[in-house]
Amino acid sequence: RIEERGLNRRGSVEIWIKALFLLTGFWFSLLQMYTNSNFFVAMAWSITMGSFAAMIGTNIQHDGNHGAFAQSKFMNKCAGWTLDMIGASAFTWEFQHMLGHHPYTNVLDGVEEMKKEEGVDCKIEEKDQESDPDVFSSFPLMRMHPFHTPAWFHRYQHIYAPFLFALMTLAKVFQQDYEVAVSKRLYHIDAQARYGSIWNVFRFWSMKFITMIYMMGLPIYFHGAAKGMALFVIGHLACGELLATMFIVNHVIEGVSYAKKDLQGVKEDGNDDTSKVVGKPATINGDTPMEKTRQQAMESSANN
Repeated sequence: RIEERGLNRRGSVEIWIKALFLLTGFWFSLLQMYTNSNFFVAMAWSITMGSFAAMIGTNIQHDGNHGAFAQSKFMNKCAGWTLDMIGASAFTWEFQHMLGHHPYTNVLDGVEEMKKEEGVDCKIEEKDQESDPDVFSSFPLMRMHPFHTPAWFHRYQHIYAPFLFALMTLAKVFQQDYEVAVSKRLYHIDAQARYGSIWNVFRFWSMKFITMIYMMGLPIYFHGAAKGMALFVIGHLACGELLATMFIVNHVIEGVSYAKKDLQGVKEDGNDDTSKVVGKPATINGDTPMEKTRQQAMESSANN
């Protein structure tokens, strides 16, 4: 489709126009939130600002940190930096999204999860980096993987999930980002590659400070402490709800496949040689789409 339209794989005028629109919408909404003396109107602008922030996250920073926003490495870095601009950390996102979610989508470390349910926390050297944080990080409040043991309250997660979704960006900005920057680890993933750099750590803390000024400080200045904080939280709730609702389809939409890594052992000369093996990704109905696709490709090749 890209070749048919004669477009580059990285960057295009359409992408840049969209980025300009989203950035303008974000800053204009933020300005209107500051200056409108009617709190309810300011609240509407806060929701609008949060929605634009979500779109910046899924369009500009996502493409930039994937190296797809432009041909230029510098432009991609600038685009990726927009995640810091809206209050989160692009470094943390890179680890969770590109080292966790993309290569191991819906893959669960069955051994570690079984130990967790037994109340045992694996040593860091035993934690498997080949699993999807988007799946296991929300458990046990949210059951996102069929291999997780269901609890009675999961029957009602379709009711309470939207309320948890709304808290997603608040949790990221005020908990996850700081934990990763300090511990230099995101769950099972070593984050030294980014947070081991003094410049990157300086960028992290500087952007956190700067964004707190215009995201929280200025609303408080214009509207007072209570209303200013309320506007800040409302914007985050709108952003988190929109983002989580979009993300959830990667994991629970009909037809999505799941996989689990389990121990497979071979006993030789009295010694156990065990390794973790990923089972074939299958849907909750037991279908294996990858096998079906492979079979269809082989049949098509044979017919030709």
